[in-house]
Amino acid sequence: MKSSIEKTATSNKGSKALKSILEKQNGVDAADDKSLLPTIQTIQEDLIADASQTVEPMDKAIVIPFNSEQDHRDAGGGENITQSLPQSIELFHSLIKKELKKAATGLGIDEAELKAWVDLQIDVPAKTILTVLRMMQSLHLDPLLEEIGLAQYEDSQWQVFITIEGCAKLLNHHPQFNGLLFNQANTLIDGVPEWIECSIYRKDREVPTTVREYYIEVRGENTIWQKMPRRILRHRALQQCVRLAMT
Repeated sequence: MKSSIEKTATSNKGSKALKSILEKQNGVDAADDKSLLPTIQTIQEDLIADASQTVEPMDKAIVIPFNSEQDHRDAGGGENITQSLPQSIELFHSLIKKELKKAATGLGIDEAELKAWVDLQIDVPAKTILTVLRMMQSLHLDPLLEEIGLAQYEDSQWQVFITIEGCAKLLNHHPQFNGLLFNQANTLIDGVPEWIECSIYRKDREVPTTVREYYIEVRGENTIWQKMPRRILRHRALQQCVRLAMT
């Protein structure tokens, strides 16, 4: 679902982190492990947000990009619009500014750098921006360190996701984390295990949380899947297990 609003270009980080992020958007360091970030965006199941806070698909919906200063029209292309929409837009932008400041303070990063990261999320609806800012605070994940990010899927919906770096941080900083274990199928599909499962142990639980991910359900068509399918399948299992056991 595409918005009828005119796209607004924006600008991330004024430091080395900004340079790194911008380079990755231009395809630099594609062979580095951090290039796993784009591949994570291809998997709908990797979401670690409350889906209820993200934009739901509708036949006629208005997607409001953050920092948009354009005139907003209704989804049918007409000139009329409900009078409450401008107030809603203003409210969301006010909330975003408030949460951005709180997130920067909580993460111990410069507010201007965090705003630069937010501004680089071109065409992301304001509601999703608000969601990711609140998740940064609740999970204490830093987008400038690529621990949390945003992804747009084939249905044009935006979602919040946690990267492998973010998962590792959640595990290693959780006081109840007591180890993890991977297991894989003996049967192969195109030389790749049919499934890989991850078990996370916690000190405060009697049994581990175990998640199994199947290759045929999560495999992608991009280069990283062709180069290292086993690693990415293992990452999928880890991400889903972290979502259930540690958040």
